[in-house]
Amino acid sequence: MEAEGVTPPYMKLAKLRFCLKLPEHQNDVNIKNELLAGIKAGNMAPYYKEVCTEFGWKLDEKFYNEMKDANTKRLTELDTEHEKNMMDEEDQVSGIWQAKLDYLCSIGDREEAFKLADSKFSDKTNPKSHRIDAVFTLFRIAYFHGCDIKAMTDAIEKASELIEGISGGDWSARNKLKAYEGVYCLAIRQYCRAAELFVDVVPTFESYELAEFGTIIRYTVLACMIALPRSNLRKKLMHHGVMAQALHSQYKDLREYFVSLYDGHYFEFLKCLAAVEQDMKSDPLLHPHYRHYVQEMRLRAYKQILQAYRSLSLKYMAQCFGVSVEFIEKEVARFAAAGQLQCKIDSVAGNVVTTSHISEKGDCRSEAPEASLDRGILYQTTVKRGDVFLNRLKKLARVIDF
Repeated sequence: MEAEGVTPPYMKLAKLRFCLKLPEHQNDVNIKNELLAGIKAGNMAPYYKEVCTEFGWKLDEKFYNEMKDANTKRLTELDTEHEKNMMDEEDQVSGIWQAKLDYLCSIGDREEAFKLADSKFSDKTNPKSHRIDAVFTLFRIAYFHGCDIKAMTDAIEKASELIEGISGGDWSARNKLKAYEGVYCLAIRQYCRAAELFVDVVPTFESYELAEFGTIIRYTVLACMIALPRSNLRKKLMHHGVMAQALHSQYKDLREYFVSLYDGHYFEFLKCLAAVEQDMKSDPLLHPHYRHYVQEMRLRAYKQILQAYRSLSLKYMAQCFGVSVEFIEKEVARFAAAGQLQCKIDSVAGNVVTTSHISEKGDCRSEAPEASLDRGILYQTTVKRGDVFLNRLKKLARVIDF
């Protein structure tokens, strides 16, 4: 990168391309024009051909050939420069192949970029720093071209093995690995690990070639909100220097998302969650998980409001969340039936009664409501699994002659 802190413009095109696949944006002319403008600006001939094939667009032969000629010219220049400097210092030669690799990535030539990066990583005669750069590029290729989970997994495993094997450690490489692994963990719903990595990497973030700083801030908030206990949220988000500054100055929508849940402003929280849902739907990394994420966050809000009460009116809950009584009753009943909420609904009285308080019959406990609910859920799960196990043993006993 010529300037620190600048994300390559082509990285933004992956989201535009993905948006055009969504039903609500299939005929969005503005997104299409923005995508084509980005392709033209980067002379992305291979990417243009790939996009036209995917969406069934008519290929503009003149436009394509102009970009292809520009690509050929630039690659020839890099190859010629490489040949001239073969006898020079290794650093100069490596800079040329890295420039060629970056250029192949910037024009969207996945096949050639992968071949070059993989060959440089596989060549154990190369310095480890060069192999690390190559494997990080393999991750970015997979991330840019449709968030290929299998390829991302392979790249993270290779990077972890390579970096952990460095005696004494390379701080910069380890710091970059945290950002890359954090993105990967979000892609496979390992929210706790993602939150831990992002919180560590935000103050020293330098992986601008992967994503903009704002994207990492957004990923950090999303991961922390679903993974961290309420007691740690403020410490990690609002008392964390760089995070606190970013949320107060630039990303006030994310701050409102956090504050609304933390302070128990559930109506505002649902509005923020709706905005988060729309944002996740248009993100190729998060799209497969947006329904699960939204459901888990609503469940978290329901748990939070119920923890403070033995019994709570359905009407009051509905007013707090800004929804109808019928909706909140259906939601609570569904989560309770699945064992995710420890409560019962008294339809006659119109109340929600927490199960832990029902079983106590007036007996006061010293443990917190959240601990009581979690233990109750664990108890029910154990009983259910025990019943399943006993039934299987009975079936097995019928066919085995003791």
